[in-house]
Amino acid sequence: MTFAIFGYIHLNNLMKQAVTFILVLFSLTHLSAQELPIEKLEEAFADYTSKIDHATLLKDCGHAFDGPAFLFKQFENNWLDAMLYVTSDSKQNIGKEIYQQYVSLGQIDYNYFAKQKAQEILENLTKNVSRNGVTYTLSILKSEEINAFATLGGYLYITTGLLNFVDSYDELAFIIGHEVAHEDKLHTQRKVTKLTLSTDLENMTRVEGFRDIAKRINGTFSPPFDQIDEYEADKFGFELAQKAGYDASKFADFFKKMERYEKQDLLKKLTSTHPFAEHRKQCIESYIQN
Repeated sequence: MTFAIFGYIHLNNLMKQAVTFILVLFSLTHLSAQELPIEKLEEAFADYTSKIDHATLLKDCGHAFDGPAFLFKQFENNWLDAMLYVTSDSKQNIGKEIYQQYVSLGQIDYNYFAKQKAQEILENLTKNVSRNGVTYTLSILKSEEINAFATLGGYLYITTGLLNFVDSYDELAFIIGHEVAHEDKLHTQRKVTKLTLSTDLENMTRVEGFRDIAKRINGTFSPPFDQIDEYEADKFGFELAQKAGYDASKFADFFKKMERYEKQDLLKKLTSTHPFAEHRKQCIESYIQN
C-alpha cells in the first residue's frame, strides 16, 4: 500500500518555525566551532527553511516512510556539514583525479553522436544552479549499463547505455538536471563525509581520508545516495530542466520505463538506495500539476 509522501506529515507554521529554529541553532553552534565563514549562516537558514517547506507541501507521491525520513535527513545534513569542511578547490581536484582514472582506463567516449547535444543541455541547465563557482563537466562513458552519476567538483557522467535508453532530449535534460542537483545540493560531498566520519583513518587526517574515500567509491559506476537525496535531486532537476525550457511532460518517461522492470516490497524499500520508480514518477506528475 502506498500513501502520500511528505503530505503524510502536515506541519503547521508554528511547527515549521520551531524545526527551522532548532536546525539553525544547531548550525550556529557547530559552524562557529569549525570557524566557517559567517555568511554561510544566512545560506543555511534559507536552505533549511526551504527543505522544511519541501517536506510538508508535497503531496500525492512517494511512500509513507519518506516524509519522516526527509525531516530526519535535514538534521543529519547539518551535522555532516559541521563536522568536516572541504574547500571548493579540494573537491575540484578530487573530481579531476577521478576523471583522469576514467581517461586512463579508456572509458571515455569522445565521439558519441549525442555528446554535443548533451553538453548544450548541461550549459542550459547550469544557468539556474543555486551555488556559484562550480564548473560542470559532462563525460560519456562506454558502458551498456543504464546509468548517470555525479562525482565531486561538478564532474558528471552518463553511459552510452542510458543515452540509448532515453527517447527524447527533454527526458535527457531531466536526467542531467538530476545529476547537477546532486552536486549543487552537496549530496556527493555529504556522502563522502559520512563514510569518512565512520572510518578508522589511522594516521590520516579527516581531509586526507575524505580524499581517499572519494576516489575509492567513485571508482565504480553509480556510487549510491540515499532515497531522500534522490527525491531532492528529482525535484531540483525538474526545476532546472523546466526553467531551461524543456518539456516537463517528458520528465517522467524514464521512470515509466523503469517501472516495468521493478518489483516492489517493503524489504526492498527499506534496503534500496533509490525510491521506487513508481513513486518518483508520481512526484514528477505532482510537480507538473502544481
